[in-house]
Amino acid sequence: MKVYKDVRLADPFLRPYWRHERVVRMLGSVPPARCRRYDDIWIQEYKKFLFAWRRGTEHRERLLYENPGLYYAYNLYDRMHIEPDMALMIEARLLAGSTPEMIANECKTIPQTIEWYERLFFNVSDFLPHHDWILKNVLLPASDRFVDHTPDLGGTVLKNTTEIVRPHLDMTLKFFAYFGGPLVCDIMISGFRRNNQVQNPDDLTDYFNEHFASQLQRRSAQAAGQFEINKYNVMELFVTHTRLIEVQKAGKSQENRHSDIEKTVGEMLTALPWTVGKTGQTMYNGSLIGLYDDSAIELDSEETVLIGAGIEQESAKEAKAVQVYNWGEPQRDAKSK
Repeated sequence: MKVYKDVRLADPFLRPYWRHERVVRMLGSVPPARCRRYDDIWIQEYKKFLFAWRRGTEHRERLLYENPGLYYAYNLYDRMHIEPDMALMIEARLLAGSTPEMIANECKTIPQTIEWYERLFFNVSDFLPHHDWILKNVLLPASDRFVDHTPDLGGTVLKNTTEIVRPHLDMTLKFFAYFGGPLVCDIMISGFRRNNQVQNPDDLTDYFNEHFASQLQRRSAQAAGQFEINKYNVMELFVTHTRLIEVQKAGKSQENRHSDIEKTVGEMLTALPWTVGKTGQTMYNGSLIGLYDDSAIELDSEETVLIGAGIEQESAKEAKAVQVYNWGEPQRDAKSK
């Protein structure tokens, strides 16, 4: 079991922004409370920063040059209700396990910005293996922000609000990022695959077809995590689920109805080159198979397998002596004439 130096980190109800809450409580008391010995350097520096920030605009420019990472991290948090998109994309990439350097490159900032934001407002990087904690304190709150639990004709419904941002940038994006990883997170953010540029005009149609299918898959996955289930549509959901089960069983039965021998023979038949007429004669000309094809000798199955493997039979001597052409008439040498 993991042991944390700070006992607060073992709290199962700890929220990702616990350091921010700690500093706000200290500055909210009169007079402001001092840091304790158990408050780490992140809390200590943030307390000094936030105290100076609240003193007015003239002090904030100085804070930018003293600690740019903390300044930009707090700016992301402070603008959450105005321009939340960038902060939510950072949170999703943190849940996907990306490093601060990788995220900073995507967001065009410095790694210290991501480090400060993670420590103060979205402290999840050290707790990603704790699945239930992530679900309870990160993923479900992101979902609940957009659900109105007030009793209604249709039960719970999505809020008609711009409180944070469109649900797919917070709720579904966080789910896919945490469970799918960086690649899934990236395509869920933009909807496009990277390094997939079209180099040939002939590939344009395939590119747009692939992109169209990808967008439908992405949007369907987003909708599946958001749509409401109530007494009016639950039967349709049951029907859809039943149909999916039927399709899966049909595919398995189609695949498993053949015996092992039938499967082996089928694979062999698809691997063998089948030819007829002049094409076959040209292909096997000069080979043992071609020699037997032109002879009056009929091979059994065992001899056919051996001759196909390149093992010459005793009957090959007879085939060399007696060649059959023109509907089975034996070829005679000139002396016999």
